[in-house]
Amino acid sequence: MGCYDRDADSVEFGRFVTLTDGVFAIALTLLVLDLALPEQAAALPLAQALAETGPRFFAFVISVAVVGTFFLSHHEFVAMLQKVDGGLLGLSIPYLGLIVLIPFAQSVLGEGSGEPLAFALYGALLGFTSIAAAVMLWHAHRRGLLREPLTGFEARLEVARTGVPIVLFGSSAGLALVIGEWVVLFWVAIWPIDAVLARLERRAV
Repeated sequence: MGCYDRDADSVEFGRFVTLTDGVFAIALTLLVLDLALPEQAAALPLAQALAETGPRFFAFVISVAVVGTFFLSHHEFVAMLQKVDGGLLGLSIPYLGLIVLIPFAQSVLGEGSGEPLAFALYGALLGFTSIAAAVMLWHAHRRGLLREPLTGFEARLEVARTGVPIVLFGSSAGLALVIGEWVVLFWVAIWPIDAVLARLERRAV
């Protein structure tokens, strides 16, 4: 499979972007399908019926934030690309496969009634997704697919930004079995840490 330049092969490059954007759109849409009132809602006061949807709504909010974060990260990655080769296209498939598993993990989390294993499985999925994203960036850098090669302090910051989710999500999979739902704090910590690293990266450019 050839190598497609953003400028010279805009159609082929665009197909790559269209596929990934479409998968993210579908994943976001699927998240809402897990929200529903309990089957016995008609026999319950509305306030009680809504309260029973609490775990599902909590899982929905977390999942929207997670999918949105992965989308923004991938959008930033695509903006860095000048070319796409067969290797990157191949690596994108398992990455997108993990993205579309998030609605399933949300369903498990919503139905798990706070069970530690549900949080552990969710954290493990996010950890593997973060690893897949890091591998794509590494491949793009190694094969010269980026508009500008990552060097010096900027490269170290980019490594940190890709490594933080791997560490926090990955470690949360094991910690969830011990601290249960409190592991969500590890997931939330990713956003302020990444914001600081992104600001440092912008200053370094």
